[in-house]
Amino acid sequence: MKTTITITVVKHSEHSTVEVNDAITEAFGEFDRIVKQYTRFNENSELSNLNRRSGEWTTVTSEFLMLIKRMLEISAKSDGAFDPTVIDYLETYGYDPNYDFSKLDNPDLDNHVKKLAETRKSWKEIELNEAESSVKLAAGQRIDLGGIGKGYAIDCAYEKLNKYPDFLIDAGGDIRCKGLNDEGKPWKLNLLHKAKDRSGDGQGDQNLKESLKNPNAGSSIGYVEISDLAIACSGSWARRVKQFHHILDPRTGAPVESMQTVYVSATDATLADSWATALFVAGRDLLGKLPAEMGAILIDEHNKAIIAGSFPELKN
Repeated sequence: MKTTITITVVKHSEHSTVEVNDAITEAFGEFDRIVKQYTRFNENSELSNLNRRSGEWTTVTSEFLMLIKRMLEISAKSDGAFDPTVIDYLETYGYDPNYDFSKLDNPDLDNHVKKLAETRKSWKEIELNEAESSVKLAAGQRIDLGGIGKGYAIDCAYEKLNKYPDFLIDAGGDIRCKGLNDEGKPWKLNLLHKAKDRSGDGQGDQNLKESLKNPNAGSSIGYVEISDLAIACSGSWARRVKQFHHILDPRTGAPVESMQTVYVSATDATLADSWATALFVAGRDLLGKLPAEMGAILIDEHNKAIIAGSFPELKN
């Protein structure tokens, strides 16, 4: 997943060190399993097999069927802001197995992306047969788990540790925790943001400080204290190469530049991960459809922020 994964388990007297270490190893193993089975960068993965058979009914595992069904549900709830079929856009920019970002220098790139936006198949054309555990992609269509895979892996790792009362899983800043830390307090999570001054008046950072009432804006917008919660982040600064970053508007194929950072809190990391992507794409217009038990922080291109829903209290 090209990120640092950290697992912290608070050891209690009823559990041996060996037992806890074995459980942590199993939890780490879930990340390896999810990557091998569902990455688009491995031609032998189950996802690659499905993509090769687009236009045909393909039998898949019950887990993969569940993931595809869940992605399509989030696509529907987010009016397509979350779209599992953007792999064709990503590869057009060079985000392929070879990471061939020389494609970004193609003077006709924008026209290629525009044509693709006009001709590509919709996620609505994906068909599921739950009784036979089979999926049919539209002819020429492919899917990718990039907007949900890390969150799902976190949740799978969580289940391997769920018998323990206190632990935290951190996959590159996407978090799911249970219970309390080793001091018996809620887990403390620092929320990072790499602010850019796009306001044109040199007041970008100040706008963010005022909207969040945070004197330290620019590298951190503050911290939250959480228990039994998941928080995921989407940021245009996380994976940027020249004019490209990996969060794309499915309608146009263009990288989304109206948003800089989005944090989402939810009961599980799969939801937090997918909705962070959806809100990054659609912005505050989608906040009205955010499920009631979830919360979000959105920081736009002008470094102005909004906190919505049941997001944990932000502290300085």
